[in-house]
Amino acid sequence: MLQRIQTLLLAVVAIAMLSVTALPIWEKSSATLNEKVTLTSFALEHCKGTTCVSSDSTIFIIMLAIVSAVLAAFSITQYKKRMLQMTLGLVNSIMIATVLGYTFYQVFKVGIPMFEPENQGSYGAGFIAAVLAMLCNMIANRFIRRDEMLVKSADRMR
Repeated sequence: MLQRIQTLLLAVVAIAMLSVTALPIWEKSSATLNEKVTLTSFALEHCKGTTCVSSDSTIFIIMLAIVSAVLAAFSITQYKKRMLQMTLGLVNSIMIATVLGYTFYQVFKVGIPMFEPENQGSYGAGFIAAVLAMLCNMIANRFIRRDEMLVKSADRMR
């Protein structure tokens, strides 16, 4: 049934993961050194003044985010097969956790040591969207499991 709460939550997951691809995930800047590091789903860019010194590709983030959004949208259509829907939710949780883990790796191992290691930087809307997607996916899985248990208990009574 498409009017269930898990459908809304899975739609939020899809929208949030698509927004990860468009919004900045993390950035750090220094006014004294005139340097800036920005992590997006496309690249980790280190700029001094107006010129970019280095740009490391983070295409892995965008690929996983798009696949995760498509998986959440596909999971919405599988409302008659709740076991498959729960499995898709589990796979999606693993993919979102991988996106968050890779983001942490890029931030802590590559981004922060570039300049002024005491300056940690700030997380952007893309990171918050990924965390929101993870929470909504977990809650959606809980509601799907609740529906499955309700159907099983109704079948026992017949």
